[in-house]
Amino acid sequence: MFNIQEFIEENLTEGYLNHAFFKNQVKIFALNYLNRGQIEQECFDRINKFVEENEPYPEEGEEEPEE
Repeated sequence: MFNIQEFIEENLTEGYLNHAFFKNQVKIFALNYLNRGQIEQECFDRINKFVEENEPYPEEGEEEPEE
């Protein structure tokens, strides 16, 4: 059976990583899904934590900064 919550979480986080969405967009989208009852609070919290703890993948040909 199709799980809309898993679909939303996966696509928002992947979209953030591949630069399809900015951090603020992901947070706004997640809040809208939460308000519509399509995701639960725990899923919303996981999405927000994910974008706070992860940086998007670098653009192709762009080198990651050295520490």
